[in-house]
Amino acid sequence: MPELTRGEEEVMQILWELGAGSVNEIIARMREPKPKYTTVATFVKILENKGFVGHEVAGKGFRYFPLVEREHYAGRNLRSMLSTYFGGSLSQLVSFFSQHEDISHEEMSEILEIMEKVKKH
Repeated sequence: MPELTRGEEEVMQILWELGAGSVNEIIARMREPKPKYTTVATFVKILENKGFVGHEVAGKGFRYFPLVEREHYAGRNLRSMLSTYFGGSLSQLVSFFSQHEDISHEEMSEILEIMEKVKKH
């Protein structure tokens, strides 16, 4: 699966939220200052060429939709980050976040509950 640039990933995040949308609908969800129509249309075309996005005719234009699920892309990126920065060790990743991020007691409890559920299966 090819890598996405920051701009391409922003467009994908919006399409994952929308399910499908036109270039104008994508732009409407973007932060200020909003990019030009041609810039977003170029990102969408690149995403189509990379196999992340498909389209269907809608009136005089197109509606674009994701071909790659958010979870699939996120999982691949997480595995890559885990391998690149933490030697493939999930425990090193958790240790890093516990030392460098403010993890609330509630979040820590949720993490432990998840781990206990996984352990039982």
